[in-house]
Amino acid sequence: MTTPPAASSPEIAPASRPSHRLRNFLAAFVLGFALALIAAGAGLAAWDAAYEARVLPGVTIAGVDLSGMDRTQAEAAVEAAFPYGQGQVVLHTPTGDVAVPYSAFGRRPDTTAMVDAAMLAGRGGDIGVRAVVEVRQALDGRTLEPRMLLDEQALAAALEAAVEPLKTTPVNATVTMGSDGPITTSSQDGSDADAGPAIEAALAAVRELDAPDEIVVPVAVERVPPVVDDASVRQAVARAESMVGDVVVKYKKKSVKIPAATVRTWMSFAPAGDGTVGVTVDPALIPATITKLRKPMAVKPQSAVFLKTKSGKVFGVAPGKDGRKLDEEATAALVVAELEARAGGAAPTAVTAAWAPVTPKVTTAEAGKSATVMTKLGAWTTYFPISERNYFGANIWIPARLINGIVLKPGQTFDWWRAVGPVSSSRGFGPGGFIRGTFTDPTGALGGGMCSSSTTLFNAALRAGLRMGARDNHKYYIGRYPLGLDATVWILSGRRQSMSFTNDTKNPILIRGVRTRRGSAGYVTYEIWGKPDGRTVSIGRPLVRNVIKARTRTEYVDTLGHGVREQVEYPSNQMDVSVSRLVRSASGRTLHHEVWQTHYVLWGGIVQIGR
Repeated sequence: MTTPPAASSPEIAPASRPSHRLRNFLAAFVLGFALALIAAGAGLAAWDAAYEARVLPGVTIAGVDLSGMDRTQAEAAVEAAFPYGQGQVVLHTPTGDVAVPYSAFGRRPDTTAMVDAAMLAGRGGDIGVRAVVEVRQALDGRTLEPRMLLDEQALAAALEAAVEPLKTTPVNATVTMGSDGPITTSSQDGSDADAGPAIEAALAAVRELDAPDEIVVPVAVERVPPVVDDASVRQAVARAESMVGDVVVKYKKKSVKIPAATVRTWMSFAPAGDGTVGVTVDPALIPATITKLRKPMAVKPQSAVFLKTKSGKVFGVAPGKDGRKLDEEATAALVVAELEARAGGAAPTAVTAAWAPVTPKVTTAEAGKSATVMTKLGAWTTYFPISERNYFGANIWIPARLINGIVLKPGQTFDWWRAVGPVSSSRGFGPGGFIRGTFTDPTGALGGGMCSSSTTLFNAALRAGLRMGARDNHKYYIGRYPLGLDATVWILSGRRQSMSFTNDTKNPILIRGVRTRRGSAGYVTYEIWGKPDGRTVSIGRPLVRNVIKARTRTEYVDTLGHGVREQVEYPSNQMDVSVSRLVRSASGRTLHHEVWQTHYVLWGGIVQIGR
């Protein structure tokens, strides 16, 4: 760009001028000569010839006299008088100053334009006008404005390049699990700088003709914190250390002790999106440590059987009673749950191994030759420890027996209390546990514990993609249930909470309840059988918010023998949980889209010790 002069130009020593007497003489001479030239064009031609390719007398640029100079001389004079290329822009940063010379972005006098203007000054027009102009210019002088060149894009690019090294990427703290424990690295802050304000300030300054030799522009540098800091890593390490320890997996009288060193190899760390670091246990690494339990848990399967309604009518064909084997995946999940319970403050306990069904020799397809082959649309199994809290399994298994074989026609609704009927001792129910205000009463309710059954059926219907109805969660979270998908049922003082769902398919469905016992471990399974209509079910992972960690406290009581310990309450975190389900038809149309919102209260653990 070419920049016009500022309000005040740099002080430059003018070139030497003729003395006063000589000037008067010259003026008179030139005037007379000019008048003669006006009368005779040949005389003006002689004057021009004398200054051919030279600046006419009287021409100056901001005080610099270029009279009589040829182009080379005039360019040299301009370059010397206007050193616009001498200087620098200095970026002042917290890490030091960075200089960008004026020459880096082409700041210099516009020599060609200024000399061109000087060479043309006084020339032009007819002979008479030119003669007068040249005489006046020689006597009075003619001042031209200085001009400057500047590549603003080059300046911006240079400043951007100078600021770029000030930008550094933050370094997250890391943690990995080593053979002897967690290995950590520290976090480091990063930095960021915006060149925009510096470029704007520098451009405003260098555009001025009288800009100083040094222009200082400050550049602010901002701290950029890491996503994962040292505190998050320390919290993850503390959680991992609380989980590491020997693990005992048992089945009846057989057990496997897994040493803490092996448990450590299952664990890893992974950063979460909120800056925290989670501790995860890889369940795939656990089965290799419990193979000793395969043989004592093995049970041969039985052949397929017909599915029958409660009236005895054949509904279809399903596999018979499955065999049994060590469920390595489920047992691994129980081991993971044990480790996670330790992280929550629970004392280490032995893990009862889970089992899995074995496919019988007579398959469903073979049995289906004489009856319609049905598909298991949805199923769920819940483990529970057989104890007085569920009347030794009866309060969970009796509903499964009563519900087994129920058929729902299209559009028909299943309601828990209509299906189970009255809860009475004459029907086999007994006292079991329920949540009484601020504590858990292990035998305070007739039929207590049947929520394991209602929760299981709810989850089976959920996964079958059926239209869900009534459902409510327990007061606090019970770790045996799917997080945010438990379904409690109760009758109290004339009020009741039920669990319901509707068969919204075009075909009848059959509910099958399966009761299983393995020593002190009980299982209840519900299966939904029918003809598939192509619908698909997607259940989202639980979204957990507002977590408050539960703790376990110790109480000394007279109801236990001296030194005898008993855990009467187990800790459960306070949290809000949301789980979504999306059911689509075979064509992709949305049939159901729900979000279940659940609030679990803070529930402290209590360990009682006899005085």
